[in-house]
Amino acid sequence: IKNEVLTMQRYVEGSGREQIQVVSLEDLIGEDNPVRVFDAFVDSLDMEQLGFKYAQTKETGRKPENPADMCKLYIYGYFNGIRSSRKIEKECKRNIEVMWLIKNITPHNKTISDFRKDNKKPLENLFKEFTMLCDMMGLIGKEMIAIDGSKFRASNSRKKNFTKNKVKKMIQHYEDSAKKYMELLENNDKNDSEQKSDFTKEELNEKLKNAQKRIEELKEMSEEIEKTGDISITDKDAKHMGVSNNGTDISHNVQVAVDSKNHLVVAVDVISAPADQGQLYNVAKLAAEELGIELKNNEEENDETKENNSEDYILTVLADKGYYEYESLKECLEAGIKTIVSKQKSPNNTGDEKYVIDNFIYDKERDVYICPQAKILYNVSKSTSKEHKYKNTSICKECTQRDQCTKKVEGRTIIRSEKHDIYDIVNKITKDSMYLYKKRQQIVEHPFGTIKRALGYTYFLTRGNASVRIESFMHFFIYNLKRVINIKGVKALIERLKPLILQSFYLFLHKIFYRLKLV
Repeated sequence: IKNEVLTMQRYVEGSGREQIQVVSLEDLIGEDNPVRVFDAFVDSLDMEQLGFKYAQTKETGRKPENPADMCKLYIYGYFNGIRSSRKIEKECKRNIEVMWLIKNITPHNKTISDFRKDNKKPLENLFKEFTMLCDMMGLIGKEMIAIDGSKFRASNSRKKNFTKNKVKKMIQHYEDSAKKYMELLENNDKNDSEQKSDFTKEELNEKLKNAQKRIEELKEMSEEIEKTGDISITDKDAKHMGVSNNGTDISHNVQVAVDSKNHLVVAVDVISAPADQGQLYNVAKLAAEELGIELKNNEEENDETKENNSEDYILTVLADKGYYEYESLKECLEAGIKTIVSKQKSPNNTGDEKYVIDNFIYDKERDVYICPQAKILYNVSKSTSKEHKYKNTSICKECTQRDQCTKKVEGRTIIRSEKHDIYDIVNKITKDSMYLYKKRQQIVEHPFGTIKRALGYTYFLTRGNASVRIESFMHFFIYNLKRVINIKGVKALIERLKPLILQSFYLFLHKIFYRLKLV
């Protein structure tokens, strides 16, 4: 009865496991499969010009893996969230897409990991080559970029990171331990059987020696921390930083510049500083270099000209209040960069937001400040002073709103330095361009969200700024690649790459003929 019931059930039946399948890998890879883009893009590159190791081989010795194949393998791995060399090695033996992409070669995991280690600059150039391709296809606007930073967890545990307070507590612990060992040694010397230690004299001396040695190491570490802020043992460039949700972690600060047209990342940098301050001009300059934009270098141009002649700006940059820092803003304006940067919220010791310094209007022609009550604060400093004080004691004493404005008996005092001229220009630009500033989040925070959530790259596998930097370039190269595939489509992108592949092939033939001395 059971057999009859089973024969009545209908399922889709597969072919037998023993049956020989005659099919090529080419037939198994669809025309719209992204691996065809990886293959076409790498084939369009001059691996020797990019600086890949073994791009030019010797006539004798063991044959190396083709850097083009290894490059395709790494692109496939990162595109699919596979970064470990051992996991990539497994894919070479079981993944049909990988078999097609690298023509059935099966490199060892050590070869795979060494490729990334030995080709740091070439892998960075890979990101730049794709940026150039995006520019050729008209996907980059070159008019406005947004800059931001995000923390990515380093390959360094909390136990291997030391801060000032942590080292202080550790020194106290070992000093207490050393004191205890010394007391136990004294008790042993007195031959007091009731207070005799469980350890021998030699064991106590060894423990005391180790504790004293550790104290010396920690004191040296404490001196280094005074200079650098904190120390990481495993990844020396990693720092203790504040991360999302008010937490902290041992991280690297990744800075990016994103073009506003299609939200493609055009510049990447990695720093050890937890704060973004001082990075605005550095990242903007990197982006300008990648986009082929020549910035100005005219320090003699006065601020008033920069403020009034908006057509003189070469590039517009959006950034949040973490980048609101005098030197960077000044350098950007001098280079012809229009800076739309939010400023930090100004404090007021009375807690009344109506009387924060932002609500005091500076009249440049008369060199006075006008308070929210329409009263005038005069410049009472010497003309040679770098910082000028503005106040009006007699008016402030009679003001009915003085308690809401200030706690000082003599009234409100405002201090203005030469930096405020730059701040005023940036504040005016930002105020007049708030419709652009509101686009900042959707431009620059979207790539970080995709990298961390969709791809799962919330931490680094490698250590040290040089290696971590290359990992970051690979992360954002894959982000750009995914985005361009979504925008243009696989087939259209391959068609665009065909002329570049032919050009690369002719160049390859020319090199071969040249080496054979046929040309």
